[in-house]
Amino acid sequence: MRELLAEAIRLAVNMERNSERLYRRGAMAATELVQRSFFERLAQEESRHIEALLQQLSQHETAETEIAAMPARIPAAVEPATPPVNHLHQALLDKRFSIDLYATFCRCFKEPALCRFFDATLAAARREFKLITAEYLKGGRSDVPAYSPPRRSHVRGELPHRIPNPHSQLFFAMQDCGRQSRIG
Repeated sequence: MRELLAEAIRLAVNMERNSERLYRRGAMAATELVQRSFFERLAQEESRHIEALLQQLSQHETAETEIAAMPARIPAAVEPATPPVNHLHQALLDKRFSIDLYATFCRCFKEPALCRFFDATLAAARREFKLITAEYLKGGRSDVPAYSPPRRSHVRGELPHRIPNPHSQLFFAMQDCGRQSRIG
């Protein structure tokens, strides 16, 4: 049982490290101070989560985990300058994936220790998801044009003077939508 819990902790640590890297990239790409500080705050929160998770492992297991999953430093010149909305969107997708995975693990495992662990990680992921969602909605979408064309590009008019085939999908669709058929 202890090995299964240790493996669950390692999985959560790797997911949190990936999230931390994503937030650090977002902080490097942010052009405004507010956005940069938001991503840095998220990255610091992730590093605190990682430290709390690693404290649950024994000293031997922690050393193995540290060696196996050393975070790679991301050079600043690697990532081109992209709008912060894209990084917020990526952060939303990342946290949504974490929430789905932790919720699945909560439902699958029956061991109380594993359930408590995944419940705690799920609660932390949900808190972060709320923060990211609020920032995403507050930030506005600058990449969406103010004017969007109408959804339909055609104008409904009279039906053609042909009788549709009574065995076709069009005939059934006309019957289903409540229009009277020209067939009679």
